[in-house]
Parts: sequence; C-alpha cells; structure tokens
Amino acid sequence: MKPINALLAAALLALSVASCTTVEYVPVNPQCTPPPQPALPVLDKGELWDALGDDRYRELERYINGIWAFSDEQGALLGELCE
Repeated sequence: MKPINALLAAALLALSVASCTTVEYVPVNPQCTPPPQPALPVLDKGELWDALGDDRYRELERYINGIWAFSDEQGALLGELCE
C-alpha cells in the first residue's frame, strides 16, 4: 500500500503546484470559409456493386455518406459561428 500512498501524495503536490491565480482569455476567431465539398468520382453504381459485392458496396456507401455528412456538418457549424 505504500506505493499508492506515495502516488496520491505526488498527485496532491502536483495539483497544488499547478494551480493558477490568474485567468487569461484567448480570443478564438474561426476561419469562416466553408470547407470545399468532397469531389468524388462518377461511378456506375451497378458496375461497382458487381465488382465489390453487396457487403463491401454497402460499407463503401456508408463511408461516402459519412464524408458528405461531415462536410455538411462543418458547413452548418461555420454558418452558425460566422453569422
């Protein structure tokens, strides 16, 4: 049990040494240019499905939809911050 007590003592000492007495405010200015829309190649979905199979095609489709969702979310967030 002695090593645990030593660790607790060291943690308490670190907390007391690391405490701050002043507050510093840092201005945050977002870059208001929306990210570019993802450029995805034009593919024939039937040929791609034939080449990949159903499971792999669905996995790729979820990945691409996730990219679009992330891009849309970032654009909406910037729209709210930069108004």
